[in-house]
Amino acid sequence: MLSLEAVSMIKNQIEVKGKQEKTLNWKGEWKVFLSLDFETKRATVHNFSNASLDYIFKQIHKKLQQEAENRTFKIDVAYGFETVLFSEWNEVTLHTRKNYYRKGISFDKGFYTALLEQEVNGNAMIQQKDEGIALNLENLNRYLVQANKVHGKLQIEADSEIITFDTFGYYFDRNDVLELRSDNLNNGRRIMELTPTEIEGVIHRAGAYLADQVGVDGEFVYGYFACFDKKIKHYNSLRHASSTYSMMESYEVSGDEAILTAAKRALRFLAIDLIREQGDRAYVIERDTNEIKLGANAAAILAFSKYMQVTQDMAYLPLCQNLARAICDQQQENGQFIHVLEYPTLAVKDSFRIIYYDGEAVLAIMRLYAIDPDETWLNTAKKAFDYFIEKSYWKNHDHWLSYCTNEITKYAPEDRYFEFGLKNAFGRLDFIYHRETAFPTFLELTVATHDMCERIEAANKGYLLKNYNLEKLETTIEKRADFQLNGLFYPELAMYYKNPKRILHSFFIRHHSFRVRIDDVEHNISGYCRYLSRITEGVTNKTKEKMQL
Repeated sequence: MLSLEAVSMIKNQIEVKGKQEKTLNWKGEWKVFLSLDFETKRATVHNFSNASLDYIFKQIHKKLQQEAENRTFKIDVAYGFETVLFSEWNEVTLHTRKNYYRKGISFDKGFYTALLEQEVNGNAMIQQKDEGIALNLENLNRYLVQANKVHGKLQIEADSEIITFDTFGYYFDRNDVLELRSDNLNNGRRIMELTPTEIEGVIHRAGAYLADQVGVDGEFVYGYFACFDKKIKHYNSLRHASSTYSMMESYEVSGDEAILTAAKRALRFLAIDLIREQGDRAYVIERDTNEIKLGANAAAILAFSKYMQVTQDMAYLPLCQNLARAICDQQQENGQFIHVLEYPTLAVKDSFRIIYYDGEAVLAIMRLYAIDPDETWLNTAKKAFDYFIEKSYWKNHDHWLSYCTNEITKYAPEDRYFEFGLKNAFGRLDFIYHRETAFPTFLELTVATHDMCERIEAANKGYLLKNYNLEKLETTIEKRADFQLNGLFYPELAMYYKNPKRILHSFFIRHHSFRVRIDDVEHNISGYCRYLSRITEGVTNKTKEKMQL
């Protein structure tokens, strides 16, 4: 489809919607935005105001005819207008979660300074200040000038009137016109069904994104703050390992050899540059602090064991065994793990740092046990679970605990383990369902629990489930699988950031300044791999067996 054909199709759809809705005009005029997409710079957004939709679309045609190629673009129509005093808007915005203000704003009645929600957030214009002002006027004025939406500085007083609005829109990707969602937290994201094909695409593209972040030496580019394309300079060995693990998951789904090649480089870097061996013990080291983190050793085992399971190349087995022995050394008599040691002295630095490490350690030990059935690994996991159960660790509602519970019950299907896993998830379902942040580990937690519930039923232990609402679990999984896509840089969103090509198809954390970090991508890949396994279960058992998810 050509771009001009797409414009005509979009106009027709807008006309149909206009007949259905009576509030699409502002004082008798349509307010329409054309966003032209670029690979390496922010979209150019043109504002159109006129009583005639025909006239506006003639202007849009002219703009697109000036382009040298059949290009991608987005068209938005404003509706739901509301005039408010800046002081009132400011008070509301100050109490809105960071970057979760999801409406467009015009600072004048003629809409010359009107900004889409994506323009506002993509340029970090809303930043709560100590002096009680929600707007970052420096970022706002810079963008207005750059976008040719105003000349000179915009002056805003407490009694200034601003106009807020919602939008509905369409994105043309050179092939198809995609309708976009307009419902608050989902605003601006394509409407799509969660089919296996779509989810496979998400997993593949996110895995390819991670592969692109792996350098020739195997080290990752750790991440970016997307608004201004600022590179994150810190590095983390644990996240290096866990992100490599998720790349192998993506490869398992996609079969993309480029992902496998990059994962091999990352594994080699992990083995050579980030791991130190002392006899038959191995330790993942944080280079900045010389810390040995329990979770880092665990993540390394997960990465190496996934590689071995997928490729049947067992070269890393001795290293995994050495990493696992170090984990066992960190387990105390009561089953509790010591979390952080110093290298090379192995002195205890932190007995406990974060709950994630415990579940990661047990999951890693169990994944190794699947490859290397040494009873030492299973006994270590059981001992840890004795401690988890005694200390009611299920109250932490941690996704790693869901993972490791699901794993240990494959080999030790004891009621007490199942009960622990059920409490770990079901006590948090309401919170997970309603949470406004696209927090990726929620999908991991719920789908791992779902897998466990299926095995409970298969083992004729249905009595364990009688007090749990399985339908609610199903509903929560579907809600999170869809909602989590609000954290994906689809092209229709990435286009509003400084360097769209850099972040395309990655996952971000909105309330952390649209941060794209390798582990943000990693957790989403892992969650969607498990979700894909779930929705393909009835379609092809062969695929499920191959993926072993």
